Amino acid sequence: MISCDLAHNRRKGQNCFVVTRKEVAQLAGVSEATVSHVVNKSKAVSPVLTEKVQDVIRRTKYHPNRIAQSLSSKIGKHVAMITEDIKNPYFSEIAEGMSEVAGKEGYIVSLIGLNYASEEMLRDLISRNIDGVFSAVTSERLNRVLEEYRNAGIALVGVDGCSVKLDYSKSIDHMVKYLVDLGHKKIAFLSGLPVDYADFRYKLYNKSLRKYGLQPDKLFTVEAGYPFQTEFQDGCRAMKKLLERGTGATAVFTTNDMMALGAIKAIREAGMSVPEDISVVGCDDIFFANCIDPPLSTICAPKREIGRRAMYSLLDQIHGRSGENIILGTDFIVRGSTGPAKK
Repeated sequence: MISCDLAHNRRKGQNCFVVTRKEVAQLAGVSEATVSHVVNKSKAVSPVLTEKVQDVIRRTKYHPNRIAQSLSSKIGKHVAMITEDIKNPYFSEIAEGMSEVAGKEGYIVSLIGLNYASEEMLRDLISRNIDGVFSAVTSERLNRVLEEYRNAGIALVGVDGCSVKLDYSKSIDHMVKYLVDLGHKKIAFLSGLPVDYADFRYKLYNKSLRKYGLQPDKLFTVEAGYPFQTEFQDGCRAMKKLLERGTGATAVFTTNDMMALGAIKAIREAGMSVPEDISVVGCDDIFFANCIDPPLSTICAPKREIGRRAMYSLLDQIHGRSGENIILGTDFIVRGSTGPAKK
């Protein structure tokens, strides 16, 4: 039975008790420090006392005041992940990996889509006692705010200093060789980004073309203008533009899987088939890549591992340890969307 003294903490109009740490200590017959050690697991407490405290917590539905804790410790146990577009499953899988590690450490992760966030909203994270930010996307607008984060002492991953990067060199080279071996000599590249300075995949694609005897040609490259998005509809538009050029491309490599799915739609709307007329290769290996017909050949990125490593790096910085630059490998996965070049 809960002590009647706790009734004084009942808020008007609410059917719940607001229980303090002091009251939990009184009910359990222990000190406030003991309650704190049990809740935060900051110091060993005997099994008997731990059970007493946990029993009171269960009965009173006590929740620690995280705001007060963050003010006293200057750690709010709150981090954010900034993405290009929260609709893209690529970013949601990264967020899952990040949340997996964060949850074990008592942190929460906020997911912020850059397409929907103003600079004012991004700056507001500073006043919300945010501990760290993982930037999974780069932009000039975001870079201005990230500098303010850095000056405010917020841990950062994905920008200068600490980063989690993907090595696409071997997987893209494997992909181009595979297509060339299938007889493809006209391999196009579809991007939603400015290819010469923003899409690193483009440079690797060109390098591999030369390696296997093909000459890069801008006619086979379709890039987007502002606002530089890489969604399904952008892939569809890019593919239509390529078909309008009459290049005779027999294979296309897209900057991500969402654009690849859009490209397949445009190919079919033009009365052609994948891969009989045009082979399509994506990048990221999102969940849907293996669910469509035909399944999408793609470059597989270790998305959950990206999130896990990013969170570990943020935790290192938050707790005064130096973070590190991390490079993860990628793999080319062959599925049904690629086949021999049409003769």
